[in-house]
Amino acid sequence: MTTLGWACWVTAGGGLLSGNGLVQTEEQPPGYLGRIELNNPDGVAAALRRAESFYHGEGMREEEIPPLVLVIHGSEVGIFFKENYSQYKPIIDLAAKLTAFQVIDIRVCEASAQIMGLDIKTLFPFVGTVPYGPAEITRLIEVEKYIYF
Repeated sequence: MTTLGWACWVTAGGGLLSGNGLVQTEEQPPGYLGRIELNNPDGVAAALRRAESFYHGEGMREEEIPPLVLVIHGSEVGIFFKENYSQYKPIIDLAAKLTAFQVIDIRVCEASAQIMGLDIKTLFPFVGTVPYGPAEITRLIEVEKYIYF
């Protein structure tokens, strides 16, 4: 899976929001990072719908746009475990489809899953993991130079 991506909201980083929703800067960033605006399933669903809208709008015509990285940490990690499929079916189905089309790259926080008593072995196969979500977000922004979409 690629380490590049695009994201869900714009930071105060000096970029201009273009018509396609991507932040335009002097130089194209290596990727875009999604941030979940609400720390609950509705925030995850909204981020996925925004990614889907972009993909169906301009994203399908773009060949060089890497997948949007969504780092999920906190209680919303539970969405992506098989035992919760019936509760979150619409979100999981959309996430699986967008991952298959390489629109998104979902990474869940192993620490959050452990705190919630969830077994990483029961994650859906289209979901990746990171040891600690906040550290991964910091790494993507500060080291990899991703920007928020």
